[in-house]
Amino acid sequence: MNVGVIGVGYWGSKVVREYIDLVKEKKIDGVGVCDMREEVLNNFRNIDIVVKVSKDYKEFLKDENIEAVHICTNNATHYEVAKYALENGKHVLLEKPMTTDASKAYELVELSAHNGLILQVGHIFRFANVIRKAKELVDKKFFGKIYYFTLKWTTFMPSIQGVDIIWDLLPHPLDIIHFLTGKWPSSWQVMAKFYRREKLNEMTFINLDYKDFVANVELSWITKERKRLMEIVGEERMAKVECVKQKMHIFEDGKEYDMEIEANNTIKEEAINFIESIKNRKMPFNSHIIGAKNVDIIEKIMESL
Repeated sequence: MNVGVIGVGYWGSKVVREYIDLVKEKKIDGVGVCDMREEVLNNFRNIDIVVKVSKDYKEFLKDENIEAVHICTNNATHYEVAKYALENGKHVLLEKPMTTDASKAYELVELSAHNGLILQVGHIFRFANVIRKAKELVDKKFFGKIYYFTLKWTTFMPSIQGVDIIWDLLPHPLDIIHFLTGKWPSSWQVMAKFYRREKLNEMTFINLDYKDFVANVELSWITKERKRLMEIVGEERMAKVECVKQKMHIFEDGKEYDMEIEANNTIKEEAINFIESIKNRKMPFNSHIIGAKNVDIIEKIMESL
C-alpha cells in the first residue's frame, strides 16, 4: 500500500516523516507527497521510498499507485480535496475540522460509504495514551459522578489569514470530551473577541451543557503561555491532564499523586490505525460520523455568536 500526504506545511511535514518511518518498518510500501511549493517537493525527490511527488493534487489523486491519502491542507480546502480523493477511489484520513460546513461533511460521509472507502478524521488526541487513560478512568467511575471539565487550548501566535480560532481549535476539546463520555453538548454560551483583525475570533470562552455535567473551554491566540490542559472534576477525585506532555496528576481526599503513563507517538498511532482500518474495513476511534458531528456542533456554536 502506498499512502500519499497532501499539504506539507507545519503539520504535514510531521505526518510525512511518520509515513516514511512506516515504510522502513514495512507497514506500507511507499509514500507520495503533494504540495504546491516546489522547494518543499525538492526535499523528497531523491528519496527511494517516495513513489510520487506532485504540485497538482488532482493529478496526484488520479495516480493508481496511490491507494490512500492523508490530507493536511488548510481548513478551507478540506472538502474540495477530500471529495476529489473519494471520487477517485482513495481512502482518506482528513485533518480536523473535517469541513467548515456540516452539510458538506455529511456529504463526504455519504460519498465514502457509497464508494466503499474508509474516511477518517484527524482527531489526534484520541490516540494519546494520557487521554486513553482518562477514558479508562471515566469508564471505571474513578472520579465518581463527574461535575465538570475545563479545557484550555492557548498559545501566542500571529493572526492567521481567514481562520477563526473556534474552527481551528475547538474540534480538539469538543472531541476529547466526546471520546471520554460519549456525549455531545445540548446547549452552550459563547463569548468571543477579536483584537488584531476584524470578524475572525482570536479568543473565546465557551460554556457547554451536557445535562449530566458541564464543560468550560478557553481558546486563545493572544495568551503568552502555550497550554493544552484539561481538568476533570468529579465527586470523588480530580485530575489535571497535560494533553501534549501526556501527564496526569490526581487530587484525592487531601493527597495528590501522578498517574503513571507512558507517552506515545500519537501521529504514528493514528497513521497505523488508518492503515489497519483500510485492511480490515473497520473504523475504530475516529470515524467520519464523529468528524461530521463535531463540525455540526461547531457550526451551530458559530451561528449562536
